Amino acid sequence: MERFLAVIADDPVAAAAGLAGMVCLAAWPLFRRRSTMLATYIGNNLAFAVHYGLLHHWTAVAMNGLMGVQTVAAIWLVRWPWLHWLYYALMPALGAASLATWHGLPSVFAATATALSTIGRMQRNDIVLRTLLLASTPCWTAHDLMVGSLPGLVADLLSMTTGAAMLLRRLSSRSTAAS
Repeated sequence: MERFLAVIADDPVAAAAGLAGMVCLAAWPLFRRRSTMLATYIGNNLAFAVHYGLLHHWTAVAMNGLMGVQTVAAIWLVRWPWLHWLYYALMPALGAASLATWHGLPSVFAATATALSTIGRMQRNDIVLRTLLLASTPCWTAHDLMVGSLPGLVADLLSMTTGAAMLLRRLSSRSTAAS
C-alpha cells in the first residue's frame, strides 16, 4: 500500500489523470448502447495514457493510445464497415509498440489486456463486447499491481464488478425475453 500512496503523493497530476480514467473505466459497463460504452472507454484510454506516461510506463501508454484510436474506429464500424481495414491495420502496431516499449511482465499483461479488448471492441454484439472487455481487466489488474498504479487497480476492480453485474443483467434480460 505504501508504494501506491507514494505514487499519489509524488505525482498528483498522474493521480488526477488516473482518477479520470478510473471513473470512465468503472462507468462504461453501465451504458446500454454500444456507441456510448465505447465513447466512455475512449475517456478511459486517454486518461490512462496520460497517467501511465507521467509514471513512465511506456507499454501501457502505447497500448492505451492505440486502443483509443481503435475505439474511435470501432464506434463507426457498424455504420461504415470499410473501417475494418483501419482497425486491422492498427493490430500489428499494438504488437510492435509492445516490443518497442518492452519492460518484462508488465508489458505482457498490458499487451494481453489490449489484445482482448481490441477483439472485444470489434464485436457488434454487446454481450460479446462486454465479455471480452471484462476478460481484459484481470490482465490490467496484474499490470497495475506490478507498476503500483492505485487508480488503475481501483478502476480495474470497479470495472470488473460493474462489468460482471451488467453482463449478468444483459444475459438475464435476454433469456427472459427469449422465454
